[in-house]
Amino acid sequence: MNISRRNMMTLMGGALAAPYILTSKAYAAGAVEPGIFKMSIQPWIGYGMWYVAEAKGIFKANGLEGVEFVNYTEDAANLAILASGEIQATNSATHNVLQHLQQATDYKIVLIEDYSSTADAVVSPKGVTSIADLKGKSVAYEEGSTSHLLIADALKKAGMSLKDIKSVNTPASQAAAALLSGSVDAMVSYEPYVSVALKASADLKLLYTASENPGLISDCFVVTDRALKERPGQVKAMVKSWGDAVEAYNRSPTECQAIIAKGVGSESGDLTTTFAGVHFYTLAENKALLTGEFATKTFPAVNTASVELGLIKKPFDAKDAIDTAPLSSL
Repeated sequence: MNISRRNMMTLMGGALAAPYILTSKAYAAGAVEPGIFKMSIQPWIGYGMWYVAEAKGIFKANGLEGVEFVNYTEDAANLAILASGEIQATNSATHNVLQHLQQATDYKIVLIEDYSSTADAVVSPKGVTSIADLKGKSVAYEEGSTSHLLIADALKKAGMSLKDIKSVNTPASQAAAALLSGSVDAMVSYEPYVSVALKASADLKLLYTASENPGLISDCFVVTDRALKERPGQVKAMVKSWGDAVEAYNRSPTECQAIIAKGVGSESGDLTTTFAGVHFYTLAENKALLTGEFATKTFPAVNTASVELGLIKKPFDAKDAIDTAPLSSL
């Protein structure tokens, strides 16, 4: 089965007790190790703060010698990239992290990057008025991806299951083409591919989006245990760079959206609604969520959904998957 990308998590009155905080003198020391920090990334705007950090010199300002982006489009390839041992980190949807952990347990979430509301969606012709109308229809989506979770969630709410549709395993980047060519009746994908489809045909519409189930789809910055041990200064600098980039984005959203659009291979004007459907987490939000609601509610909920879909065989404990030392030392 393909391993693929890709929540709204409401901040509840203050953080809970923090059983997941790991302290380390290495992070407190503050030194940034020499060398290039490598991470895998795909063209999803939820990872956009890295493009902002690169364009605005934020990496260098935080002491990093350089950051190399290892690009991929089909998420199944990311597992091989991680297994190569040549990168220090990746950017993955929360359920993908669980799939990575199922293969090897030497990864840790150190940041929650974003949540999707309308940037992940089921797209159909306007004549399809409800998810129930998809019964017996062909639907293109990438197995193991956030799209897989989203269509399963939509069908479940309609009293149906994946058995009620004809699933067509299609890479997210190709789902729009499949729908526009008429080879399938609907598609499930994420931005920028959703916007591509809607722009290409006035007959298409959003049938169901991630906003219908806040808490299902989010993305994380995941670092290898080896990097956490051998490059703690670089990891801390990466975490700080994300936070600095979010601050830059909030100060100058139009400028930063243009940077992100270029990074993912789109025009910023084509992604206006996309940006409206994605929230980028600040470091302050991360400090609350990684020791609170993400660990105690969202992470377990994604575990349950992933087990039900057969994406993982067993659930994982948040305490084994989250390392807050780089964040808590800032």
